[in-house]
Amino acid sequence: MDERSYFKSFYFLYFAAWSGFVVFRNAYFEEIGLTGVEMGTIGFLLRTAGIAALPAWGLLSDRFGAQKRILFVSVTGAGALGLLYPSAAAVFPLVALVTVAFAAFRAPIRPVANSMLLSAGLSYGNVRAYGSIAFGVAALGAGVVSARLGSVVVFYVFGLGMAMLVLVLLRIPVESKPPTESVGLRAASLVTDRNFAVLLVAAFLMGTMFPAGSAYLSVYVRSLGASDALTGLSVAAKTLGEAAVFLCAARFTASYRRLLIAGAGCHVVTFAFYASAPAPSLVVALQLLLGVGYAAFMLAAVNLAHELAPISIGSTAQTFLTGFGFAAGSGVGELASGHLLDLVGVQSMYAYVAAVGLLVITASGLLDGSLGADGLLPSDE
Repeated sequence: MDERSYFKSFYFLYFAAWSGFVVFRNAYFEEIGLTGVEMGTIGFLLRTAGIAALPAWGLLSDRFGAQKRILFVSVTGAGALGLLYPSAAAVFPLVALVTVAFAAFRAPIRPVANSMLLSAGLSYGNVRAYGSIAFGVAALGAGVVSARLGSVVVFYVFGLGMAMLVLVLLRIPVESKPPTESVGLRAASLVTDRNFAVLLVAAFLMGTMFPAGSAYLSVYVRSLGASDALTGLSVAAKTLGEAAVFLCAARFTASYRRLLIAGAGCHVVTFAFYASAPAPSLVVALQLLLGVGYAAFMLAAVNLAHELAPISIGSTAQTFLTGFGFAAGSGVGELASGHLLDLVGVQSMYAYVAAVGLLVITASGLLDGSLGADGLLPSDE
């Protein structure tokens, strides 16, 4: 296989393994008696522990040119820790401790892989589409299997997926980057860039909405009287929308600002409909729209972070975007969603989430409109 094919395999396997964990972990926690606050706390720890670890991972990667080695350590550690959930989940303090360690090891996988991909001159959208396809297909399968064998199976699937990912990672033909001096000073100059700072704010606000569309989706679908199989179908529809946008990335001529606004707008519309408790069948169609919005936002954000950062700190830029932006926002969103679940119910929760989307649109509008106006990175086909 060529370099691009190995990257496609990497993204496919990672998102396939991660899918069930994201969609059905709270369904499992609900089954064993955890409260909404406890579920929200676990989600919060998944995000915040990753945030604490991400800057160090990114700086180490750029300082020593060790992207591939960082990925090997994080994939191995996350896979081993993921297998501990079934035995630890019934004791909340113990599952919280496992979650902190798990999050710290898993955190750098996506941002460092994104940096390695873009540094190799490959199209982020073209390769990332395979991750979306895998996420949807795996979620559909996980929904069926979960309904028959129980939600606990998703933790074992994750561990197996990480073991397979190690084998692919060992064969990716990417050479180590040269070490970079003064990484800390370069990173400080990046976060003082106006456009990068605005991007972090928009990503943070967007991240607060992510748990409502993923971790709490299975709880929402059950509240409508539908089964886990419909949850899997809904996630599959979402990732179909994502894949379509990612695969067409090279054809876009819209600015990054417009893509971010469009992505946030799709989330506002979707969650406003969720708050009205639509028919279960409509959830599938709304998830398709949500996927289009998610891909548009991520496509613009990841490429913009790469464009604004010096080549020598590409991993740092992506870990900052993920950690201080999406992950920090998602941590707050996990905690807030858990409290809202207990206070107002899962359906009314979505009205609050939709309102946050309007803030994302406002923040995104502050970006320089000329960025990305000539199109995103060209296709590597």
